[in-house]
Amino acid sequence: MTPNELWLTYHQASRYNKPVTAQLVELEFQNQKLNDLEDVLEHLFRQGFIEVQHRPLSYWENHDGQRLNAGRAVEELLKEGAGACPQSALRLVIADCPPHVWFSYVYTHKTVGPAVTQRVKLAEAKLGITAHLTNHIFHSGYLPARYRTVVTWQGPCGRKIEEHERLEDLLTAGEGHCETSPLRLIIDATCTHTRTCHSVCH
Repeated sequence: MTPNELWLTYHQASRYNKPVTAQLVELEFQNQKLNDLEDVLEHLFRQGFIEVQHRPLSYWENHDGQRLNAGRAVEELLKEGAGACPQSALRLVIADCPPHVWFSYVYTHKTVGPAVTQRVKLAEAKLGITAHLTNHIFHSGYLPARYRTVVTWQGPCGRKIEEHERLEDLLTAGEGHCETSPLRLIIDATCTHTRTCHSVCH
């Protein structure tokens, strides 16, 4: 590689379960030199390598995941070894969907105490639809198995969420994307048909 070339890899949030794509960028293009990371980013968008609507969601990191200022000179980075080879390629992060989902536990039989809110990282748990999130909660032991038949999902405003709905669609709509707007896991634990509650409820 010559000093006029820069290695980068694309890290798109919506493709967290797909292989990372690498690219070698020429820093002199049509008699114009790409001096800093902002120049490189603008070049990638002008060439159509990245969809234009992702422009506000894109930022740079070094190979170790440390955030880089868009004004950093490319020549300076290359002298430090960053982006000089595939092993030290800069990371172009495209946060086109949130990396995690927030939800709260809502017990219908509890009249006091705040609802507990939890965050789950989509990539680590390999979540695609709401049913995957439900299964993850029970597989992880966050709720006892006896509650499996009495849980349903709601959006922050009370809309019923089906198990087949894609988490990406919910997050894009603003449901579950932050701690103050979590999905609601409704737990109707008034009677879970156990031997103990049967004697009380019947």
